[in-house]
Amino acid sequence: MRRLLTLFAFMAVAFAACEPNEPEANYDNLKIKLTSESVMNFGLDGGEGTITYDFENISEATRSKKKFPTPEAATAVEWITDVTVHPMDLEVTFNVAANTGNAREATIKVWSGNHSFMVMVKQAGTTPYDKTFNATHVGGSYYGKMQTRGHDYFVILSNMQPESLVSVPYGACEYRFDIYSERGAAFDSPRRVPVGTYTLDHQRTGEPGTIDAHMDCSYMYDNRELANNQSFKTGTLTVTEDSIIADVTFFNGEVHHVEYHGNCIMEDYTEPTFADIYPVSQYTSDIEFDVTGGEFMPIYRGNWYDSESDVWFVHMIEKRNGFSGVYLLFDFLVPRSNGGFENKDGFVGEYTLLDPKAESWDYTFPAGRLRDDSMQLHAWYAKCVSGQLDMSLAAPFTAGTIKIEKDGDDYVLTVDGKDDNGNNIRGTFRGKANSYENQAHD
Repeated sequence: MRRLLTLFAFMAVAFAACEPNEPEANYDNLKIKLTSESVMNFGLDGGEGTITYDFENISEATRSKKKFPTPEAATAVEWITDVTVHPMDLEVTFNVAANTGNAREATIKVWSGNHSFMVMVKQAGTTPYDKTFNATHVGGSYYGKMQTRGHDYFVILSNMQPESLVSVPYGACEYRFDIYSERGAAFDSPRRVPVGTYTLDHQRTGEPGTIDAHMDCSYMYDNRELANNQSFKTGTLTVTEDSIIADVTFFNGEVHHVEYHGNCIMEDYTEPTFADIYPVSQYTSDIEFDVTGGEFMPIYRGNWYDSESDVWFVHMIEKRNGFSGVYLLFDFLVPRSNGGFENKDGFVGEYTLLDPKAESWDYTFPAGRLRDDSMQLHAWYAKCVSGQLDMSLAAPFTAGTIKIEKDGDDYVLTVDGKDDNGNNIRGTFRGKANSYENQAHD
């Protein structure tokens, strides 16, 4: 009998060993997604909130056993507390404190691996708004990073399709915000307003999470009856994937509340306005140049294109006095390990034309473009006369190689490229670099 029991035990172990083991769940590519409201409203008393989420592409076996990854969640404000993730329930809970002041908004970020979402938390205040404005359009532009730590986005919230950066159509009211973000816009991608909370900064530091308070940068322009331009005294802007909420106070004491719900891509006028003009070059033969005694003006822009490479914007002029002669400009992409702003020679190297699909963008330059708002981008040969750019003598680089060397105190640029009409552009440019003071840090 004992032998029989032993045999049964052995058979049970054997059958168990033969059962296939369920493979471990791979959480690397799971995308977390919001399943509750993206905007949550609370009254003066505050209270507890619950965010629900889920993951895409989880097997039924994993879901039945509730073997979910544990995301993280956080907020940057003190009045939202006890942000707690409950992975078994696919929930995030939090508490909102009572409010005795003005209405307020903030975001809670929830992320897992490389994927995330934002939820906006809005709370009523004791002070009523003087005006509430519902925006229907988003316009603006992206300026990258020049002399600031943050990446600069100029955002326009309007009740009509914005006309341009410098004009407001009759009948429109626009609230304009010059904000700085931690991250830049991806190369040649739609310019999405970056999620986060931004606060008006009268020190104009350009730090991420701030709004430039200069009267020409962040203001309301009301052109519905009588043109009225007012700058902000205080203000906040809160952005999620599908909403933009702003509260601003003017110097006359008025408090305005602005809301936009929808696609947060700045494409109302940038899409048609930023179309490329082609071809641009009016040359019918090869272009050659040889400049000595010119001046380099390099500007470090950091991770300007939200890539693994840093950007140096380098433009150069043959004669600085009067700003005339041969004028060249390039965006040079370099390894992030080059040392950033601290390495004053970080743009020295040999460059080839950028392929945006390439695994690495190091030591490449994007092809020159001309948008029909007359903005030149990336890589250009041109000539200036008395401080004015002569577009009949301009040509974008669309192929070729560029080399920058250091020779004593001089920099030497050597170009062997082509314009968009197939003409060769060949030449050298030798000169010294101007001061690097007050340039961008990363």
